[in-house]
Amino acid sequence: MFVISNFLIAIAKVFRIFIYFEMTCVIFSAILSWITPYHYYPLRQFVDGVSAIILRPLRKIIPPIGPVDITPMIAILILTFLDVFAVNTLLDLAVVIR
Repeated sequence: MFVISNFLIAIAKVFRIFIYFEMTCVIFSAILSWITPYHYYPLRQFVDGVSAIILRPLRKIIPPIGPVDITPMIAILILTFLDVFAVNTLLDLAVVIR
């Protein structure tokens, strides 16, 4: 059973790293959106591409409120919920199995 437990811990840690990386990219994308001259800079294209994984579906559902786009804030809330709920559930399940 320790093999399954270690596997669940590994999945939870990789998922947590992905969530933190995605959260960082969403924050950087929001900050870089205020700096318009660097729209075609490779770093910005990378950050926008990674953050689009969660922002694009949210933008289809949530319209902008005037000139303000609140989807990065909602994306961070969703990612935080996934971290607190899903990752901690996997870690607790791994501890129970062990």
